[in-house]
Amino acid sequence: MKKLIFGILIFFLSSPLLAQFSLDKFWTIELGSSLSTAKQLFPDEKWEEREAGNDNLHSFFSWIEPNSIKVSFLVTKADRLRMKSISNGKVDEESAKLFFSQMKEIVIKQFGSKYEQKEKAGKQLLMWRRGKDGIITLSIEGAQAILIVLEAVGIPF
Repeated sequence: MKKLIFGILIFFLSSPLLAQFSLDKFWTIELGSSLSTAKQLFPDEKWEEREAGNDNLHSFFSWIEPNSIKVSFLVTKADRLRMKSISNGKVDEESAKLFFSQMKEIVIKQFGSKYEQKEKAGKQLLMWRRGKDGIITLSIEGAQAILIVLEAVGIPF
């Protein structure tokens, strides 16, 4: 009996306290869908909402080992998803560099090594084109790194 209790205790102490974010779920959320699609896939998250111009930004914090992350969804007033993103949750240069490296490796595995690279005034930008309608960007500037999936409507650089 003591061995069983000890085994259960070891199991719970060695398991991560924070659930890791599912990139597979994130990739399946289609631009143009509603916010409820994202909320159904991540029902246990503590969602925050704020206005962003004519749209609303919905976000939550999570974890992709070894980084804390912020996951965001930009939704129109008509409940149409325009953009989704993941950024470093801890905002400092070391965390941004670690997040950028990790996400670059992940996105290359997911979408291939054919991407455009631009650098300007301390900002590095990598861009993958997804057909004629979508763009994935990964950028880093100082303490902030961000992966953005958006409709191909132009990117300020």
